[in-house]
Amino acid sequence: MARKIIVLLLAVSGLAGLGLGYVWGGLQSYAHYQQASLADRQHCGGQLPVRVCVNAPQDVFSAFYPSYLHTESAVVEVLFSSVAGPQPLRISVAIAGFSQTETRTVSAVERMQSAGFVPPLLNGALQKLTSDRQTQLQVTVADVRGTRYYSNAIPLRLHSRRLMAWSAANRLRIAAWITPTAPAVEELVTRAMAYLPQQPPPAPLAMTGYSGTILRQVLDQVDAIFDALRLDYGLRCQRQGVPYAGPESTASAIQAIRLPSEVLQQGSGSDIEVTLLLASAVESIGLHAVIVVLPDRTLLGVALSPDEQGFGYWDASQLSAAMTGDAVNIASDALYAKEEKQGAVLDRILISEARHAGVEPML
Repeated sequence: MARKIIVLLLAVSGLAGLGLGYVWGGLQSYAHYQQASLADRQHCGGQLPVRVCVNAPQDVFSAFYPSYLHTESAVVEVLFSSVAGPQPLRISVAIAGFSQTETRTVSAVERMQSAGFVPPLLNGALQKLTSDRQTQLQVTVADVRGTRYYSNAIPLRLHSRRLMAWSAANRLRIAAWITPTAPAVEELVTRAMAYLPQQPPPAPLAMTGYSGTILRQVLDQVDAIFDALRLDYGLRCQRQGVPYAGPESTASAIQAIRLPSEVLQQGSGSDIEVTLLLASAVESIGLHAVIVVLPDRTLLGVALSPDEQGFGYWDASQLSAAMTGDAVNIASDALYAKEEKQGAVLDRILISEARHAGVEPML
């Protein structure tokens, strides 16, 4: 106990000294951002007797696309009508070089109707999209005999899968970067098992999440993952924070965030990237994570029980401080308590809530 108190005092002192080192690296404002799932420009035309209007976005944040597919949230809306009575039509929509073609058969009447589309991804297209790309949204409307009434290639910018569009409306979408089934994350968990015997007795025997464990052993599993990152991977972490002021803010901004596997491969990451890496490993063993947004950094929170009553915390930026996972947990718990008391916790993003809302891992 005395050792933990000494470690806690040293850790808190270190955190206070580093508090002025806040850096907004790789961020830029995005003042005109609109949520990519909503159409923001209309393209009308068509050969009589058919009338067609396409509500199409100018931009799509590709990192969100798996969630659009999972929730069947339309990226494109096609409105159609026929002045010559009922007319069977086939509407085809595709994003060039990014999606497959989605085709739907409809019956057009004099009243304008609509159909929403979210074309399935091409295999590997999202993984390759590491920079913005200008492409086209291809929309074709024809009858069942193949006669075309509308054909358009609408300019569309696909944003890199590494870009997070921070806003109150998008807060849960950060869970797209939490990828528990990525092979590199599973390898991290396997390596972390070697650090379980080093935890205080009774140490957990395996990475079993909440199954067959007591509260202390939940913390031990996360400590072991933290220790593996520091000792096996030598991972470096730079504190940057995120350009997000909480759910009450109307501001929006974008931030480059790499996937956990990329962070492991390159051996370093920002605090949000490493926090998401830790969250990926935590979710892979069945624990519930929360991303805590503070003014100058992010923390990983892990629920101590499946009903999410009580949390332990880890500051990813302390990977560079030569502290054990246990010591980081103690210091981070104290930091969170202090920030909460001062009303400085900007947001707590529960990954379980994001999953229930249909936010799927990006890969």
